[in-house]
Amino acid sequence: MVYLITNIFKFIWRYFDVICFLSAVAFAIWGSFLLSFTAGIFSIAVSLAIIGYLSEKIASLQ
Repeated sequence: MVYLITNIFKFIWRYFDVICFLSAVAFAIWGSFLLSFTAGIFSIAVSLAIIGYLSEKIASLQ
């Protein structure tokens, strides 16, 4: 049981920066929707563009 929990934490820690980035994007989108619907839609478009760009950069590194 301890081995399983340790492996889960190692897996989470390996991708912790990605999890934090995606959480920040989600909260930014949520905050934009609280401002207005138009700002929320615009923030989704910007967020998807940034995530798409970063995923292409990461894919080209490998």
